[in-house]
Amino acid sequence: MATGLFGNKYQQAVDNEAIQRQQLSQTGGLTGWAAITQAMGGLGGELGYQGGQMFGGQTPAQVQQANYQAVIDSVPDFDPTDPASLQAMSSAMWQGGFYDEGMAFMDRSQDINSANIQNDYIKAKTDAEGAPSLQDTRTQQIIDEAALDAEALKFATGRPTSTLKEKEALLLLLKDNGYGTTDIATVTGKEINAFKGVKISLDSQKERERKAAEAEKQRVLTATYKPVLEGAAGKDYVASYFLTNPPSGLGNEDRAILAKGIGSAITTYDNTLSTAQGEISPQEASAYYEKVLNVPEVYNPNTKAWKIMPGDDYKWDASKFTEYLDTSFGRKGNSLTKETFKTYLDYDLIIPGVTIVETSRGPGAITVAKLNELRADPSKINSLFN
Repeated sequence: MATGLFGNKYQQAVDNEAIQRQQLSQTGGLTGWAAITQAMGGLGGELGYQGGQMFGGQTPAQVQQANYQAVIDSVPDFDPTDPASLQAMSSAMWQGGFYDEGMAFMDRSQDINSANIQNDYIKAKTDAEGAPSLQDTRTQQIIDEAALDAEALKFATGRPTSTLKEKEALLLLLKDNGYGTTDIATVTGKEINAFKGVKISLDSQKERERKAAEAEKQRVLTATYKPVLEGAAGKDYVASYFLTNPPSGLGNEDRAILAKGIGSAITTYDNTLSTAQGEISPQEASAYYEKVLNVPEVYNPNTKAWKIMPGDDYKWDASKFTEYLDTSFGRKGNSLTKETFKTYLDYDLIIPGVTIVETSRGPGAITVAKLNELRADPSKINSLFN
């Protein structure tokens, strides 16, 4: 039936009218006399409608639906799969004034005609060549592919596939034995790509972590071995030291020049430790700069012990300054001997675990306990070397 094929919008219009009449008969939430008036008005409308229907009256929607049904009935034995029947219905619709519906039936007729012509062409070509039908050919392909998949699965069963290397070896075997297009080969290839993706991701993560750790290590080293005295800081450090240890016989200008020279030596040594990044950092070493300056062999502000300073009789030895520090810090192979040990002990220049002592049992660093023992009783120093 044609109404089922394209739908009947005219019958729907009739149904919509009925729904509207029912809605008008409701009170719409009114109460009292308002509700009664509303209901009676709706009831009167419905009674009028029923009366008109009894005497053959129709609504506009009913008229349209009746005309549409009459057009459909004018084409007996309508077949929606037959292009000729569809064309007949299309002509009837046009004559009845239903132009949109007529065009729809015509489009459907042309679609079926086009499909039939294509099918006839394929069949004629297949029959002429004596070849099996396309459906039969595809069916055989599916059967062959399934058989090859089963054969490939049997071939792969039992082979190791736990690692990426094993999966790659299996895929190579499948391809070499003619199973490269099978399901098992496809799945193995996807697993390999997944493995590689995970490996690349893990490698990238490890590389990021390595770089972050290296950057953090470098940051700590830079902070740890940052020079303590830079620029004019060395000169200022010595100038402050001169307030209680002034070089005899020098005026303010000459004293400033000497402070600059000694400060330069300290700054150079400070930067050397920063570059070397050894066991002693500039921060740790800075506590020993003044201690070394207190050693008369390094700096002596008044060599002749003048009460009134008549001339330049201070002493400053830059090489001794470096030597004492290197020995205290165990640098450049420097070590304490029996002859030098007491001086370093007196000026608090021996660092436990760092300063090397040439004892009778060989070179080695002194412990905190041993150092405290020797400070308490210097007479025991000889026992280290005998």
